[in-house]
Order: sequence, then structure tokens, then C-alpha cells
Amino acid sequence: MIRFCTYLFCLLGGLSLPASAQSATAFSVSDSTLYLKKTFTFRRDYTLPYRMLEPLEKDTKMKYPLVVVLHGAGEKGTDNERQLLNGGDVFASLDNRLRFQSYVVFPQCPKPDNWTTFGFLKNPGEEIQLGKYDKQASEPLRATLALIDRLIADKHIDRNRVYIVGLSMGGFGALEALSMRPGLFAAAVPVCGGGDTTAVDKYARKVPLWLFHSQDDPIIPVGLSRAIANRLRTLKAEPQYTEYENAGRSSWRDAFADSTLLPWLFSQNRKQSGTKAQQEVPEAPAPLTLRPLK
Repeated sequence: MIRFCTYLFCLLGGLSLPASAQSATAFSVSDSTLYLKKTFTFRRDYTLPYRMLEPLEKDTKMKYPLVVVLHGAGEKGTDNERQLLNGGDVFASLDNRLRFQSYVVFPQCPKPDNWTTFGFLKNPGEEIQLGKYDKQASEPLRATLALIDRLIADKHIDRNRVYIVGLSMGGFGALEALSMRPGLFAAAVPVCGGGDTTAVDKYARKVPLWLFHSQDDPIIPVGLSRAIANRLRTLKAEPQYTEYENAGRSSWRDAFADSTLLPWLFSQNRKQSGTKAQQEVPEAPAPLTLRPLK
């Protein structure tokens, strides 16, 4: 029996460049005071590091959305900093903090663990062979779900507006989290990810999804996102799906640069069965969007 290569994308995914090669204008995480440094004790012998951005104008009488962002393989570790490299600047921008008052959490997956138990095989000239989730999810993912439960209990969080976003390895983790706790999330954004298509029925038509991928991704085959989107449509769900032509390993940059993504995300409300919340937002794009990059 072939053991599916769960670690293929984890070893090669995430950041395409080492931290030393990042632009000098990249979001600084080492001295950031916007994201509070915290840890969550999942078990006596397991602690999950995470960073949390709180609402800009927090009102104790209000309940706020919660966004959980799962990073890629390149940001694994225990420094409680690297996980902010992709997307940390997006949620921390003053404009977005004013427009979308919310809690934003970036947990960090330690080495050599992974957000997901899913694996796949892709050999040249052959179709992708998909694996299945293990009976028990990875420890970092289970710890993250427990952290979400704790935050909902302890903070002023609207339990009907909990969102999960995942990049690369985190995109796989976001989809596995949906299969485990579909009733927890109001929306999900898996970017260049994939997952067990036999588990899609657990969240199809229950959780709105917007998937992103690039046709020329050299590490995570675009067919993995297509398989999830196609399975959702087969089950009469209507996922948003944006496929870039030449974004390579950086499709998350283009996804975060899409001016309609955050308005779409924050408009989702589990209590309203996926309908828009009471705020003005632009129309979401058509379910399939092909976008060549200039």
C-alpha cells in the first residue's frame, strides 16, 4: 500500500524565499505591538503560540468577528513571529481595521508538525492521487480549534461570524478544519490548498468558500483546488473560485490584494445561512474567475 506524501507540500510550500531575502518594506513582526504575543496551553505538554490583533475601537458591549489565519510551511516554528509574514500586514492596515472591526488570530504550527493529515501523490504525466484525512487530526489543528472555542468563551466574539483563512499548508488545514467543525465557521478562504474530497459533504452548502489557486503553482497542483470546487458544485454548493494563470507560489498575495475579498468574508454570517451581514459590500465575483497577471 502506497503511503501518500503528506509532507511533500509542507517541506516545499510556504514562503518561496527565506526571511533574509524578504523585501525591506515587508511587514515587521519582530517589534510589532499591534499583534499581541500569546500562547495557548492545549495540554499540559503542548502549548500553541499565537498572535492576536484586537478590534481597533473595542466596545465591551459589542461582539466582534474572529478571523483565524493558518500560515504556510515556510513559517513553521516556535518564535511566534514568522506566521505574520503573509497576511499580517493586510489585517493590520489602518483602513481595514477601521472598516472591519474584528479579532484576528495567527496561530503558529511548530516543526515538524503540520496543519493537516491529508496527502497526495503527483508524478510527471500522471493524474493526482488523493489521500484521505486520518481519523484524528494533527495536534496543531486540534489545538487551534480548542483555542477558537476558548476565545469565543472568553472574548467578545460573535460565534456566528468565525472565519478561517489558510495559505498553502494552511489552506489544507482550513479545509480539514471545516470537515471537523462545519458548524463553527461562517466562511473559509483556502488559498493554494487542497483536501479530502470524500469529506466535502460535511461542509458543502453549510459554509461559504472562496478558493484561490494558480495554474502554474509548481508545488501544489491546481487540480487539488479544482477537485474541491468541483465536488462542492456536484453537491449543489456554489463556491467562489478564482484561478490565476501565472501567480506561481504567490497566489495569496493576489488574493489578499483583491479589494472584494475582505468585504465578502466579513459579510458572511452563519446565523443568516451564508447571507450578507447588514453592511454595504461589493458584489462577489462569479464562481469561476480566471485572472492573468500583468
